[in-house]
Amino acid sequence: MTATSHADQVFSPLVSGSPLSSLVLSVGTRMAFGFLAACLFLYVKKRVSHIRTGIAFAAIAADFLHSFLVYAALQTLFPELGITVERLFSRMLSLNKLLGWGVVVVVALGAYAVSGSRALRVFTEELAQAKWGRPRPRVALSMVGLVALMFLLALGLWRHLYGRTEVLLKLEGISMSAEVQERFWLLGMQFLAAVIALFFVVAVVLVLVERYLMQMAQQAKRDMMTGLYNKMTLIRLVDAALREGGDAGFLIIVDVDDFKRLNDAHGRPVGDKILIAVAGLLKERFEPYGVVGRLGGDEFCVYVEGLSAAQTVKAADGVCEAVAALSVAGARGISCSMGVASCTGRQEFSQAYAAADQALYRSKARGKNRCSLEGDERI
Repeated sequence: MTATSHADQVFSPLVSGSPLSSLVLSVGTRMAFGFLAACLFLYVKKRVSHIRTGIAFAAIAADFLHSFLVYAALQTLFPELGITVERLFSRMLSLNKLLGWGVVVVVALGAYAVSGSRALRVFTEELAQAKWGRPRPRVALSMVGLVALMFLLALGLWRHLYGRTEVLLKLEGISMSAEVQERFWLLGMQFLAAVIALFFVVAVVLVLVERYLMQMAQQAKRDMMTGLYNKMTLIRLVDAALREGGDAGFLIIVDVDDFKRLNDAHGRPVGDKILIAVAGLLKERFEPYGVVGRLGGDEFCVYVEGLSAAQTVKAADGVCEAVAALSVAGARGISCSMGVASCTGRQEFSQAYAAADQALYRSKARGKNRCSLEGDERI
């Protein structure tokens, strides 16, 4: 029997008759334990060379610390119960306590092993990088429904257990007094409070997992270096837009001029920074009107809707000017060429790409660092 089972009522401000003392006992001791235990494990992490041995001793010490705080608070705040710190020390070498410490050590070492695992490290890193996107109503509703269902099942299970227990006692000729029934219901309320706390933890875990899965799905669609859509995703999005009547848009192919020369002169790290800078300019200018992706190497692709041919070319020229003004890690003379093709009458990405690619070659032939529109045959 623990101190809690001897004096269960004193932990509740509603039934103890001394609300302030109960709050100190139930909340204050937990807060003090959390702070002191954290300090203890932090000391082990920073100062103890044999970390697993330190964790084992810290786990036992933390368990003893928790019991000591509870017993000391009971002795001080509710002396009429007769629960003293001396009783705690008399239980230290009991078989149950030793077995309990063994379980605590196993759990602590298991938690340490999991916390240092590569899988968990990758998981937390991905969560740190993930951005909270627009909530998906169906997913949120499903999660709320699942937690609510679990709570209702637990409530029904507890009610069934209470009913069966009452029937069993009656069959044995045992009747519960009003005071015993009140305590029995109080025990049930404590059980439900624990269940609610458990379901809250489950809900938080589900949210984190759902966020992680969303991040993984987004990464599968993105180019890892620039953050733009990758080639496969871009083609799929453009094809879908064309099938849905988006053939009034324009496809733009973008190529960084003389990129191999830039790489050779300044190194690949600088080349990567140039690509990231160009990707940022394309995203800033065109993303409000459509999708921006990287086809591979130094080639990008943009699909826009809602702009006229003149507006599209003007926006592309603006990006060319912004790229020409770039100075990345000391690299100058950066420029890009673009080819623009109308998607009218074209039902697939490949058809629009072929036309935009021809326009891109005309930009290269005209001296680079410029944009050409499909059908403009001037050189």
